[in-house]
Amino acid sequence: MNTWGDLDPSTRKALLRGEPAGDPEIDRIGRAYAEKKLGRSQLRKFLIGIPIGLVVGLLLGLWVAMGNFPVGAVAPVLIAFWLGYWFVEARRKLALIRLLNVSHGAPRVPVAPGAPEGLEIRVPTVGVLRMMLPFLGAFAIPVAAGLLLSIPAIAVVAVVLAIPVIAYFGYLLAGSVPGHPIVLDADGVHSRRDGVRIGWETVREIRVVPLRATAGDSRRVIAFMLHDDQTYLRQLPSWQALLAKMNRKTYLSPLVLMDGLIDKPIEAIAATAAALSGIPVSMAP
Repeated sequence: MNTWGDLDPSTRKALLRGEPAGDPEIDRIGRAYAEKKLGRSQLRKFLIGIPIGLVVGLLLGLWVAMGNFPVGAVAPVLIAFWLGYWFVEARRKLALIRLLNVSHGAPRVPVAPGAPEGLEIRVPTVGVLRMMLPFLGAFAIPVAAGLLLSIPAIAVVAVVLAIPVIAYFGYLLAGSVPGHPIVLDADGVHSRRDGVRIGWETVREIRVVPLRATAGDSRRVIAFMLHDDQTYLRQLPSWQALLAKMNRKTYLSPLVLMDGLIDKPIEAIAATAAALSGIPVSMAP
């Protein structure tokens, strides 16, 4: 048993669901598989997608020709295929990241405490734009296609589906306004914007892990692992709690800070947290 394909299908599904492997060898195989898949370059994925796109286009062309359908009838199918692929690919990537984060064998090194001084963390506007524009672009494509092909229904559906993304974009932009920092101090982690307060006594561990948005992505995430996630979740509005639960599924904690959406280096935040809390802080090398 040396490769992912050698594992039992039920074992593979369990690993992708985020269940820790009980066997060190299975853990190693799962970790190697996830690292290989996440390490594939975007160019390689694009090149693999070319023949798939050609086959799909050929089949749709035959469908239109044989059924005497208008060319505009193909557009909804193509857009549905595009959005479906984007959704499945995102879910698969998050499952692979989760697999690595729950792995008991993943290497981690302790973070040395820094100065025990408070730290204010802000959300930079540029970081919000850099993070959200690709998501908005994914919905802009079907909107543009619907308008160009004079099929407004396509544009309307894409806009409706994009509403949660647009709302989150607005929320992040509002958070980048000066005067709304996240504060680390002797008491814990606090947000002056929404009044959320998490005392250090509710935190059991702090981890720094790679974000892994792409193969060459060097950004990282700092996750505050809580004794009881509800301590944090019940302080949030329902829609924010839903997003926080998505973070928990991927990074094992609902309370995370991501490179690009903060104006301080992750290393500085980790060292400050280690000094202020006295809690173990580890970092993936």
